Amino acid sequence: MIAQNIDNQELKNDLEYVRQVTGICPQHDILFDTISVEEHLDIFCDFKGVPHDEKEAKIEKIMRDVGVYQHRSTMAKDLSGGNRRKLSVALALVADSKLVLLDEPTSGMDLNARRRLWDMLKDYKKDRIIILTTHNMDEADLLGDRIGIMSHGRLVCLGNSMFLKNQYGCGYKLQIKKAISPDMLSSSSHLHIEAYLQRHFPHDSLTLLSDDPYTCCFQIAKHQSHKFPQFFDLFDSSLTNLSIKSYTVSVSSLEEVFLKVCEEQEIEVA
Repeated sequence: MIAQNIDNQELKNDLEYVRQVTGICPQHDILFDTISVEEHLDIFCDFKGVPHDEKEAKIEKIMRDVGVYQHRSTMAKDLSGGNRRKLSVALALVADSKLVLLDEPTSGMDLNARRRLWDMLKDYKKDRIIILTTHNMDEADLLGDRIGIMSHGRLVCLGNSMFLKNQYGCGYKLQIKKAISPDMLSSSSHLHIEAYLQRHFPHDSLTLLSDDPYTCCFQIAKHQSHKFPQFFDLFDSSLTNLSIKSYTVSVSSLEEVFLKVCEEQEIEVA
């Protein structure tokens, strides 16, 4: 169903208002090469009807929040790819837009800049709707209150991160770090650990994902989670006998969920 109104204003009759409260960051930066970062934001504040006495404070705040304040006098053509993306995000948010559309907002950014922008967007979610499209599953997992996965142009699932992981996840990963001396290193050093796990979980619920002389990783089916409290009490007391230094347990990642959903869709289409 196509939305008929935004902020209780009808699209058909109140288009001017809708434009003022909507911010868009397209996938490709649409900037004016020969004007500065600050001038871009000044123009967009005018587009959105920001009162003159509020404009300077809003512009300075958004420049600091997205991390382009030090480039405020730099022309767009002289910005790096990452800073151009930051400016595009700032233009979408500068006038307190109530509906913000962000298409691959962190593409071209280095890891530190990306994480800083993620933190900023988490703060900016309050009192507005942000629709974000991304191929970065970490980004979707961190920022998405509700996450939709599309395949072949169709929305095939929708829910929060935990719901999707429970619904489509492959189970739990048990990552084990072995406590083995160098003279005992062997590609089969996981066998005694696997034998122990098989005493607690059915063979068809336990899968060896990887193994090397120092670590091994098992996948445990999600329907076996009810056994975890009792199992891990016993497991913790057996670490020394099993020559295990440490271990971690994690649920399926959103990346694995995405791949599984797309794989299922490929089978249906075929």
